Amino acid sequence: MQKLQNTEKILLVLSQGCATIESLEEKTGIPKKELLVYLTRLYKRGLIYRKWQKYGGKKFREYCLK
Repeated sequence: MQKLQNTEKILLVLSQGCATIESLEEKTGIPKKELLVYLTRLYKRGLIYRKWQKYGGKKFREYCLK
């Protein structure tokens, strides 16, 4: 069995619903800076979209599948 690529790991987590960068980092095990690169590439390819959420006066970026 093949090991999953990082983009496949991200898409697998996002298929269950929207996620913040912290939850993606926790679930995939990919470092935050590397994760941001993959998310930007997926956004440019049109596979995901980004939105802002407010919790307790703080803004968080959420990533979702289209």
